[in-house]
Amino acid sequence: MSVDISADTARVETAMSGSVIPKSGSSVSSKSPAGVELKAVGELGDRDNENSVYYTERKNNFDANSYTIQKGQKGWGGLEQKIKELDMKAQDIEKNEDGDVPVAVREQAEKDKGGDKFGTWNGVFVSCLLNIFGVIMFLRLPWTVGQAGIWLTVIIILISNVVTTITTLSMSAICTNGEVRAGGAYYLISRSMGHRIGGPIGVLFSLGQAVAVALYVIGFCETVVLLAPSTISGDELNDIRIFGLMVVSILLTMAYIGTGWVIKLQIFLLGLLVSSILSVIIGSLGATPEDEEKGFIGISSSAASDNANPEFRDGYDFFSVFAVFFPAVTGIMAGANISGDLEDPSKNIPTGTLWAILVSTIVYIVMAVLIGAVVQREPEGAENGLYGDPLIMVTVAIPYIGGPLVLAGIFAATFSSGLASLVGAPRILMAVAQDDLIPALKPFSVVRASDSSPIRGYFLTYIVSSGCILIGSLNAIAPLISMFFMITYGLINLSTFALEISKSPSWRPMFTYYNHWVSFGGFLLCLVIMFLTSWFIALAAIFIAAALYFYIDYRDPPVNWGSANQARQFYNVEKSMMRMRNFHSHVKTFRPHVLLLSGEPNDRLHLARFVASLRKGYGITVYGNVIKGDYEDQVKMFRHRKLDHGYFEDTSVPNLKVRGFLSSVIAPNMRQGVQSLLCCSGLGVMRPNTLMVEFLDDWDRLLKIHSKIGEEKKAMGAPVLESAKDVDDWIAVIRDGFKMGMGVMVARNLKKIDWESPKAENPTKTIDVYWLVDDGGLTLLIPYIISLHDWWKHRCISNPIRLCI
Repeated sequence: MSVDISADTARVETAMSGSVIPKSGSSVSSKSPAGVELKAVGELGDRDNENSVYYTERKNNFDANSYTIQKGQKGWGGLEQKIKELDMKAQDIEKNEDGDVPVAVREQAEKDKGGDKFGTWNGVFVSCLLNIFGVIMFLRLPWTVGQAGIWLTVIIILISNVVTTITTLSMSAICTNGEVRAGGAYYLISRSMGHRIGGPIGVLFSLGQAVAVALYVIGFCETVVLLAPSTISGDELNDIRIFGLMVVSILLTMAYIGTGWVIKLQIFLLGLLVSSILSVIIGSLGATPEDEEKGFIGISSSAASDNANPEFRDGYDFFSVFAVFFPAVTGIMAGANISGDLEDPSKNIPTGTLWAILVSTIVYIVMAVLIGAVVQREPEGAENGLYGDPLIMVTVAIPYIGGPLVLAGIFAATFSSGLASLVGAPRILMAVAQDDLIPALKPFSVVRASDSSPIRGYFLTYIVSSGCILIGSLNAIAPLISMFFMITYGLINLSTFALEISKSPSWRPMFTYYNHWVSFGGFLLCLVIMFLTSWFIALAAIFIAAALYFYIDYRDPPVNWGSANQARQFYNVEKSMMRMRNFHSHVKTFRPHVLLLSGEPNDRLHLARFVASLRKGYGITVYGNVIKGDYEDQVKMFRHRKLDHGYFEDTSVPNLKVRGFLSSVIAPNMRQGVQSLLCCSGLGVMRPNTLMVEFLDDWDRLLKIHSKIGEEKKAMGAPVLESAKDVDDWIAVIRDGFKMGMGVMVARNLKKIDWESPKAENPTKTIDVYWLVDDGGLTLLIPYIISLHDWWKHRCISNPIRLCI
C-alpha cells in the first residue's frame, strides 16, 4: 500500500478483496408480557442515577397519585419521590390561576367531575342535527325539488348520505382506535396520514368552516330581506350584503365574549327545529285560497306527477344542484369538533353521528316528497312556487302559528350554526398552528389566558367570512363549501384505508363495522363528485392542498405521530428486504456501501462529506462509532446522548447533504469495536461492503514521541494516539476489513479540502488515478462516482484528488 503522496493533495487509497457482500443477516424481536397494559415502558429513572423503573402503571385516582411498581435489580433510595418528579416532567405544563398543573391531571379531574361533559345524545346527536337541519332544508330544499324533481332529489339526498355514512364509519374506526383530542377532522387526518397531508387539510377545513359562516349568515339575511316590506338600498342583493356584515359582526362579538351558553341551549334549539318541521308536515294537509295563489295547493296527485321529473333552469344540472344541496348534510363533523367536551369520544361520536344521519335522511326524504306533492313548480301568472319562493315552507306550515314557528326555526338554525362555525374554524387553525407545521400560522396558536379562546383566529375568520358575504348569493357559496368538505371527507376515508393496509399492530379500532375497501370507495366517490360538480374549483382546491403538502414536506418539521404512512413504509421495507434475501453480489449490481470509521460524525465532517459525495453510487452509508470502555459504565451516557437512534444528517454545505446511518458500539478497545461493526452493521443484503478509515499521519514518529505532539495533533483535528498499541489496532482494523471480504479505502488530507468553497469558473475535468494493483475495479469505480456529483464537477481545480493503490 503506497503512502508516498504530497501533503497538499487530498488522497484516497482503495483496496478490495474477493467477496463483496456478505449474505448473512440477523433480526431481533421483542414482545411485551401478555395481558399486561404498560402505561410506560423503559427506563424512567434519571440516567445519571442508579435508580431505575422498568414498568409503571398509573392508577385512575389522580388525587392519590399512587403507582404500582415492579422492581428492577438496582437500589430504591428515594425512588418514590423521583417517580413523581419524572411524572410531572413528562406531561405538558400549563399555567392557570391555581399555578402549574399538569394537563393530564386537570383533564382527568374535569372528567371525574363529569358536570361539563356531553354524551351521545345531548352532545353528538343534538350537535349534528342542529347543523343538518339548517338553512339548506328550509330555504333550498323546495328549490332543489323544483330543479331536479322528486325522484332525482331523493337520489341527491341518498348519494349525499352515502358519502356521509361511509365517512362516519371511517371516522368511527379512527376515533375508536385511540384518544381523540381537539381539532376535529384535522386531528383525525393528521394523526392518521401524517403531517404532510394533515396540515393542508387542516388549513382547507378551517377555510371551509369560515366560508360556512358566510353561508349561514346569507341564509339568515336572505330571510330577513324577503320578509322586509321594502329594500334599504334599492337592491335586495346589496341589502343581504349590508345585513350580512352586521350579523357577522354580532357573531364576532358573541364569540369574543364567550359561547358556552349557546351550547347549553342546543336541546332547546333542536326542539324548535323539530317543531318547525312538524308544523310543515301537518300544515301540508290543507291549503287556503290565498295559499293556492302562492303555489301551495295541498296534497295533489297532479302536483306530484308534475314535480316527479327534473326541469332544470338557469343553467343548472344535476351536479350543480347537488353542490348547492350537499352542505345540508355536512353537519356530521359536529361531534368530532367538540371531541374535547365529550364523556367518551370513541363511543359518543360513532353512535350519535350514525343516528343523526339516519334520522336526518328520513326527514329530508319525507320533506322532499311532501313538498313536491303539495307545491307547484311555478303557479300561473306568479313568481312563487318551488322556483321563485325560498320561503314556501312558511306558507305550507300550520296557519297562524306555523309560519312564525318556521321563521323562528330558520333564524335559530342559521344564527347558531353560523356562530358554531365562527368558533370552530379558528380552533382548527389553532390546532394546525400549535403543531408548528406552517410558520406563517404561528401567530394563530396564541390563545386568551382566561378561556383558551383563539382570538386572533376569530378575527381572521371574520375577515374571510365577510369577504364571502359580499358575494351575497347562497347558491354561489354552497358549492365552495361542498368542495372543502368533499376533500376532507375523502381524506378521512383514505386515512382509514391507509391505516388498514399499513398492517400496524396498533391499528385495532373498537368500532368494527367498517371495511377498508368501502372506505377507499368513499374516497373515490368524493373525488369523482368533486370533479363532476366543478372541475375548476376541484383543481384549485387540490392545487392549494398540493402546494401546502410540498411546502411542509420541504420543511420536514420534527413531528412523530405514528401515521399510517410510517407504518406502511416499515411494512414495505420489511417486504422488500425479504424479497431481496436471495440476491447475490454481482459485478453489474455492485455499488459501494460504505462503513466509515468516523467516530461521532460531527467530529470528522471532512470524512462524512467525502462519503456524501459518493451518493451518486446510491449505496448506503454507515457511520461507525466505537465507544471504548465498560458496557455498564458507558451505556447510560450512550443512551443519554441518543447514540442509539441510528441516523445522522448534516446540511451545512449546499448541494452536499451528509446523511446516513449511525452505528455505535461499546467495546473495551478500538479493534474489538470495529470487529463488531464489521459483523453487525447493516441488515440483510443492505450491509457495508467497503471500509473507509482515515490515515494516521506521522504514525512512525508518533510511536516514539506521541506524548509530546499529542496536543498539537488534537488541535489540528487529527487522531491522537494514547499508546503504541493504537497503531497496531489501526493496522489490524485494515486487515480485519480484508478478512471480512470488504474493499478498503484509506483517506488522507481530506480535512484540507475547503468544502464551502465557491464554484470554479473552469474546473478541471480530470481525476488522476494511480492504479498500481488489480483490486477488482474499485479504484476506477470510486473516481467515476465522484465525477457524477455536482460538487466535484465545479471544484476539482481547487481541490485536486489522487487515488492510489
